[in-house]
Amino acid sequence: MSTDKVDLRCYPFRGILKEMSEELGKPVAYIHKGLFRTKSPNPVYAEMFERKLEERKKIARKFKRSLKNAS
Repeated sequence: MSTDKVDLRCYPFRGILKEMSEELGKPVAYIHKGLFRTKSPNPVYAEMFERKLEERKKIARKFKRSLKNAS
């Protein structure tokens, strides 16, 4: 996972950490620290973050395709 210049306030990253914190029952700050404030990210957090990011990108591609086909 590339963590350089990730703006967590913008799509597709916005809300992923909050979803992860709700699923894991841990504060967002702990998850953020485990992913971005250490030399090696927590593998559990990193895998979950990547999975959620890919799901969002897949949904966006599907939506764009449906818009393209509708017009």
